[in-house]
Amino acid sequence: MVFPIDLNRLTPGFSDPVQGSRQTFRAILDAMAHPGRIVATDNNVLSPPRPLNLASVAVCLTLLDFETTLWTDLKPNAKGNGWLRFHCGCSIVQDPSEAVFALITRSDTMPALNKFKPGNDESPEFSTTLIIQTGRLRSTDGKRLTGPGIETFSTLKAQGLTKRFWQDRQSQSAMFPLGVDIIFTCENRLAALPRTSSVEG
Repeated sequence: MVFPIDLNRLTPGFSDPVQGSRQTFRAILDAMAHPGRIVATDNNVLSPPRPLNLASVAVCLTLLDFETTLWTDLKPNAKGNGWLRFHCGCSIVQDPSEAVFALITRSDTMPALNKFKPGNDESPEFSTTLIIQTGRLRSTDGKRLTGPGIETFSTLKAQGLTKRFWQDRQSQSAMFPLGVDIIFTCENRLAALPRTSSVEG
């Protein structure tokens, strides 16, 4: 069921869509190329409905379009879903396995990673990219990441993730090149954990 969007209460997206998307895309590329690096997005003028944060909606505005399916952990009639449908043109799906992207606002109650698409042997890129909001991102006292794009190792602490999440992520490492790619967000910052990275700790 598609719920109507209240246009009278809809806050705007990027004030300059070209510049906003370009800057955010560079930030995403930087984060994906250097797993664990925390990158700021220059989108403080955005005012999405709660509980969406600035970096999450900037990523959605940049990567989603009318051909994209999105799963969120919001209620179907939530303002956030309407905001994303209007500004991104995406379709909201109810089954995580049908989503090209997934937006998780509460990492402590998110579905298991095996509920999302891992891709297949012929097309591993046909997987779900997860955007996970966290309480805090920092480069100390966290998980140790190694792999492509990391000279020796990097450290990332994403507050709010459960032990089960990290167990799921460890299980997916054995499936490589299948698996999901993850973008963590907090306020206007983001960090990436692509499937190519190994996690310790």
